[in-house]
Amino acid sequence: MEPATTPSPNPTLKKLNFALADASPEYIQRRKKQAVFFLAAAAASIFTSRFAYKSTITRQYIPTLFQGNHLPPLSYNFTSDAAVAVGTGTMLCASVSSMLIFGTCWVTDVLSFKEFGWRMKALMGGDKKEKEVAAAPMDEESAYIQDTLNDILDGKYDMDEE
Repeated sequence: MEPATTPSPNPTLKKLNFALADASPEYIQRRKKQAVFFLAAAAASIFTSRFAYKSTITRQYIPTLFQGNHLPPLSYNFTSDAAVAVGTGTMLCASVSSMLIFGTCWVTDVLSFKEFGWRMKALMGGDKKEKEVAAAPMDEESAYIQDTLNDILDGKYDMDEE
């Protein structure tokens, strides 16, 4: 019995005229990985915001009929309330920031910090400047230092010549 293979989405994508239909399987897998990162961050943001909402509602002070609403109850702990607020705010900030970062990386097709560096260098014109610097002629002192360092790295140095 032959192993079951999953049908390729390419016929559907070709029919709908998507450019992804002609992409390599590695590229499709890469885009799926980026989508999973973004969706996981989005799910974390949703759960964190739900937790913050529940935390806020449970700490709400609702007085009874003859209680004053201008004074909190005597058993109220300001320290724990502040700690929960800082923790909840940190979780919200981290989850929303991760969703924003992973979404941007998904849109710009960046999967690692090295790729991010390459993209930023290309966007800011750094790759052109590197090519210009590499094509510039080298002065005699720099060429001598470079040759000396290359000789040392190759093991071609002799201490008796000095």
